[in-house]
Amino acid sequence: MVMPCITDHLVLRTIDGAADLLVEELRAMASIHSIRQPSVDTVECTLDGSLDELAACGLYSTVAVRDLDQSLRTGALSSLPLPVRFRVGTADPAQRREMIDATEQRFGWVNRPGDWDVNLVPSAGGWIAEFGPLSWTRRFGRLERLPWSTNLIVAEVLVRLAKIQPGQRVVDPFCGTGTILLSVRRSHPTTRLLGLDHNATALTLATANSVGGSLSFVRGVAELLPIAGRSVDRVVANLPFGKQVGSHRANRTLYPAVLDEIDRVLTADGRAVLLTEDKRLLQGVIERQRALKVVRQRLLRYNGATPTAYVLARTRLSRTARLPRTARAR
Repeated sequence: MVMPCITDHLVLRTIDGAADLLVEELRAMASIHSIRQPSVDTVECTLDGSLDELAACGLYSTVAVRDLDQSLRTGALSSLPLPVRFRVGTADPAQRREMIDATEQRFGWVNRPGDWDVNLVPSAGGWIAEFGPLSWTRRFGRLERLPWSTNLIVAEVLVRLAKIQPGQRVVDPFCGTGTILLSVRRSHPTTRLLGLDHNATALTLATANSVGGSLSFVRGVAELLPIAGRSVDRVVANLPFGKQVGSHRANRTLYPAVLDEIDRVLTADGRAVLLTEDKRLLQGVIERQRALKVVRQRLLRYNGATPTAYVLARTRLSRTARLPRTARAR
């Protein structure tokens, strides 16, 4: 995607728990300045230059502009072909009709709810215009998903917490439709990736999502990984929360078994990033197992969920321990 050079004030929407990571990436972009975070899930900035760097960032879902007139002169909206196609994102039918009429009269735009370049949405300071070419699906494509699939921005956060290096082997033992591994591939194209899941439907969708990519998916269970010991550099996974998938009672058996397998397959300097809302259970399992320790954790809030991402590394004793004979032969 090659974007034109513009000057504009932009409003980026992310999730609570990811804004600081988004700010960090924006600061590294030569075209971005005047960055501020007005809320837990919103970051504002000024862009002078191409939108290409911003388009490659996966930590936001939408980009919007507040000053439509200025943006039409020199900003993002000036890059759109005429007539601009728009929709109005409000559940109030009277408000929607009024905004459609006003926009058509003022700008000469065309209302196209199913094929839009600009989505006009109400905000605290008035209406803002979401810029279609920088929506998530325009940047990275539309993915096949299930109701419990990992939130797209959450996947990006987990990948950053994993601190993946080029060429490393990365495994997701609960891969579902492949959201996390697709995020890994975008940021780290030389990694060796493997996804496992017991759900055949999910794996079918994951394979469809990865067409043309270097992803491998295997049907299996996380409690018995078909992987040699000490051969995986990073494990990144969205564990069953015990709500839409599984149950707390099932997790009491599942979590210890999964942690044992991660201990078995992880390299001496490996790292695991595990997301869950069943937090007390996971923390207890980690404390009892003693092979892995929590080195970092991050609380995320989105769509009514409040999971925590736990970053695990080996304890000093675990780094030097020999694998059991049976585990080495697996």
